[in-house]
Amino acid sequence: MIDRTRDAKDYGQSLMSAGFYEVNSAYLTKGDVVVIHPIANHPAGHMAMFDGQIWVSDFKQYHGFYPNQEYRTVQPPYKIYRHN
Repeated sequence: MIDRTRDAKDYGQSLMSAGFYEVNSAYLTKGDVVVIHPIANHPAGHMAMFDGQIWVSDFKQYHGFYPNQEYRTVQPPYKIYRHN
């Protein structure tokens, strides 16, 4: 079970506690989860899951795991987690 946190940026530890582990982003697989640091005007950060083709959060992200142009411009740090 994954413990809930208030902000997406804080889910890394909850994922690790549920058996996820950090991976290199060079090879993505269905079910991978990205947790992205916050940027200006987006203090909660962002998280999404890879469905094998695209990243999905509360919407389908057709331009990669950064959810919008602001994130793609800033390119904040992120971590990708996997569960086997």
